[in-house]
Amino acid sequence: MTLVVDKVSKRIGHQQALDQVSFRVQPGQIVGVIGRNGVGKTSLFRTINGQYLADDGAVLLDDQVLVTHPALRTQLCFVDPTANFFRGATIKQIEWYYQQAYPQFDTEKFDGLLTRYHFTKSQKLRRFSKGMFGLFTIILSVATNAPYLFLDEPLDGLDVLIRKNILGILIDEVAGSNRAILIASHNLVELEGVIDRALMLKNGRLVNDYQLEEMRENARKLQLVYRDKVVPALLREHGHVVHVSGRVIVVVFENYTPALQAQLAATNPVFQEELPLSLTDLFMANLTDQADYEILS
Repeated sequence: MTLVVDKVSKRIGHQQALDQVSFRVQPGQIVGVIGRNGVGKTSLFRTINGQYLADDGAVLLDDQVLVTHPALRTQLCFVDPTANFFRGATIKQIEWYYQQAYPQFDTEKFDGLLTRYHFTKSQKLRRFSKGMFGLFTIILSVATNAPYLFLDEPLDGLDVLIRKNILGILIDEVAGSNRAILIASHNLVELEGVIDRALMLKNGRLVNDYQLEEMRENARKLQLVYRDKVVPALLREHGHVVHVSGRVIVVVFENYTPALQAQLAATNPVFQEELPLSLTDLFMANLTDQADYEILS
């Protein structure tokens, strides 16, 4: 069962929230959707899940368009963290609603997770702390047994124990079942430890689709020192210069080939060192405008 987002565009007011976004996701993956504030991450999740209607393009599941086959939406689950519809409801009332909406709802799994994390079905959502609400959202999502889960900033503002619990649940779900999880998050350090793939959005467009294992094999972050303060053109043409301080330059190369390595040696750096490369480095390299970097001379 493959989820296909095919050239999806969505305009909200005067803003182009999504612009020709295309990608595929198959079960067995945890995918991070990352980007700066306002680039379209939440709009993408809402459009995929039918809260917004796409202006152009389509969302398909096994080659069937979701707009014309609405019954397929039971294969997707997105609990919008900004929705207030259930705030006055108890856990038991919410459970009943989701049992009607999702035919494969796993009551045993739901009850087990509630017990493990000390929830009771008489509790009302409006009395939840932010951490409790985030954890309950994950429990509710995984209990639907929908093959595709969409989580919007599930780690935002949560303490370390709750984040650990949430990540543990998600890893268990992908490892033990035929499902995919898409996570929109700013918490890149923790996200990098669980995702297999990163979709990068910028100004409503998909600018990169990284398989993290391939990225770790092919990309390099280098610190270079030159005799003068001129940044060689090669660094800007084939990499992302992320910091300059005097004669010291830090650059990220996404495709560091032997040929590029030889070309780099020909620029005659007086010092060269490879630095650890993180998802945050790729975020900075791709999604930050050059003017935003701290350029010192």
